[in-house]
This record gives sequence, structure tokens and C-alpha cells, in this order.
Amino acid sequence: MPPLTTKGVRVVKLDNPSANKKAPTHRIYVGRSEIGSGWPKTSDDDRDYLSLTFDFPGLVAPVYAILIKDLEGDGYSAYWSRSKKPVFE
Repeated sequence: MPPLTTKGVRVVKLDNPSANKKAPTHRIYVGRSEIGSGWPKTSDDDRDYLSLTFDFPGLVAPVYAILIKDLEGDGYSAYWSRSKKPVFE
């Protein structure tokens, strides 16, 4: 996937991802600031997608999202949610 840019947010694949299988393969930027990371996953119906986590000081809690190619193949769709865990226990 080439770098995806929309509304100033860029999802960029790392040139040299870590050998650690749990490490992210993508970084998410606004301008020069990193605001999140992404990991490749496969859905139950064998569609590849990126699992994204947005977390930076401006957020009260992390935002979790997926970025998946549209069925028509013309673009991508993003679906997101917030954590259901309390921020402070």
C-alpha cells in the first residue's frame, strides 16, 4: 500500500519493520508528529486490513480503528471505536 494521506493524516509503511512480530509495520502522522501505529491483520472473511491505534497527549484515551480496502477496490474505509475500559481506575 502506498502512503495514504487524507485531511493531513498520513499512514506510512515502515521501510525496515522490526523482526518482532508484535511491532507495528506502519506509523500514522499529522505533519511531522507521530500520532499512532498500525499492524496488518486479516479478517474472518480473508480481507486484509490495518489495525490502527491513535494515542497522543491530546486524546483522553486511545482510539482504535481499522483501515480496510473497499469491496469495489476504489478506496479505503475506516471504522473506529474508543476503549471501553475506564481511563483512571
